[in-house]
Amino acid sequence: MPKLLRSFLFVPADRPDRIEKAAAMQTDVVVVELEDGVAPERKAMARNHAGRMLAQLDFNGDVAVRVNRISTLNGVADILALAEWPHKPDMLMIPKVESAGEIQIYDSLLTEIDAQCELIPLVESSRGLQAMTSIVTASSRISAIAFGGADLSAELECLFAWEPLLIHRATLVAAGALAGIPLIDAPFLEIRDNPGLANECKRVRELGYSGKLCIHPSQLETVNRAFSPTQEEVKRAKRILEAVASQGSGAIAVDGRIVDGPLVVAAQHVVDIA
Repeated sequence: MPKLLRSFLFVPADRPDRIEKAAAMQTDVVVVELEDGVAPERKAMARNHAGRMLAQLDFNGDVAVRVNRISTLNGVADILALAEWPHKPDMLMIPKVESAGEIQIYDSLLTEIDAQCELIPLVESSRGLQAMTSIVTASSRISAIAFGGADLSAELECLFAWEPLLIHRATLVAAGALAGIPLIDAPFLEIRDNPGLANECKRVRELGYSGKLCIHPSQLETVNRAFSPTQEEVKRAKRILEAVASQGSGAIAVDGRIVDGPLVVAAQHVVDIA
């Protein structure tokens, strides 16, 4: 069964109490935050907490660490600390990625310290968008790519809203398909607006995204439900696969609609993740 990457819950590494709570929550990935969510003067302490909590806790899902950029002293310190942690995270989330070279540096460093971490680049700038094709193919460690809409909207001086960012969200879709990796959408900032969150999840799922970054536990149920197949979607997918099994390959009719190879692949994916 493919790994589910629907929900990514951010928790600051300088708050071990929150990490402990998040470990038991219904999130596919807990993202232990060392970058923007931790004040500069607390980063050293946060690294110590992160390493200790990864060793002590049994996480319900996967655990990622969002590190600082490798071009900064804090980014270098993050990797040096990770090298000493007895328990490595499943993933590293790499912020503000703008070139394939950055990914290759992380790949080399992780290989040197014998860490089997996957990589999730965060694309948060116009330069990163321009380099998408080379970024997604830079390393076999890349397991997903995430859209960082807040930083991008600040750079472009546009609203952090659906319409201004639609074209940039769509840019990631072709790149993700090229590399065969899932896409994770930017967080929805209104933590008390679950109907608005559900609507945005529906839209990005229709674009081809597989999950969403979350900034509050209250968002998890909505996000997990939005990126999971409905019962009707699963039933239809099974009907397609049963029809193919009985009638053979080629174009066939299911529920009055012509189904061919690509739709069969999509149906198999729905069944696999259900």
